[in-house]
Amino acid sequence: MWERRYGFPRPERVSGGSRVYSEVDVEALRLIKRALDQGYRPGEVVGKPLEELTQLAIVASPTPSPAAMASPTMATILGALGRDEVAVLRAELRQAAVMLGPKRFLVEVAHPICVRVGELWADGKLEVRHEHMLSECLSRQLRVLMSAYEERPGAPRVLLSTLPNERHGLGLAMAEVYLAASQITPILLGVDTPPEQIVKAARSHAVDAVGLLVTQASDLKATKSHLRWMLGELPRRMRIWVGGAGGAGLGFGDDAVRIVATWGDMDEAISTLAGRGT
Repeated sequence: MWERRYGFPRPERVSGGSRVYSEVDVEALRLIKRALDQGYRPGEVVGKPLEELTQLAIVASPTPSPAAMASPTMATILGALGRDEVAVLRAELRQAAVMLGPKRFLVEVAHPICVRVGELWADGKLEVRHEHMLSECLSRQLRVLMSAYEERPGAPRVLLSTLPNERHGLGLAMAEVYLAASQITPILLGVDTPPEQIVKAARSHAVDAVGLLVTQASDLKATKSHLRWMLGELPRRMRIWVGGAGGAGLGFGDDAVRIVATWGDMDEAISTLAGRGT
């Protein structure tokens, strides 16, 4: 009935006639259910963009105290991960994203949980499979969040990538969502990219900045060499942002290279783009 009346959802049909729904449709339907439970009528919410449905869910949800939200959510996520309860893990991440909104979800849940899981793995309390499972579930949730944003005409643009032999992409996905939620248009190029291809993409998309993820496992000597070459090839107006745990150890002395080690650093970098009138 909703398909006929509101044009939503729009499932694909398989050969047998069954409907197949996308992850985005399923997430939207969950949020619509929350809105209906709060008293909204179907005509008021069905077919709304995912971003609006998320905001409705945030407004409708009771606001927990910081103490009540931070510790139990972290503990619940870690518990589900340790017990290999994938469905519970996905549900906990989804609920946290809805209750906190994209930016707080990244700052208070997604990033801290990744750091904590890395520590537990180093201590032998979790295995590689747990780290991989968290990465997959988080990536899935980040894709859903990102689907709520469209390119904003006239907004600053930031290209996101990693240099050769750096294959950790979860941090890029987090940065992508954070930028989009900050009224910036992110362009995700992906991991393990030759510097000449990053430069060509930056020029082609006319970006305002290039964001590079540098982890502790990165070859900092090679990274410095790549950065020096890229600075000579990029237009001077384009800045390079270096994020990740390895960025702080670069010691790169050029104003065109900005170390973005924290979310606060990201906010400051974003404000410089907005201040340039782009």
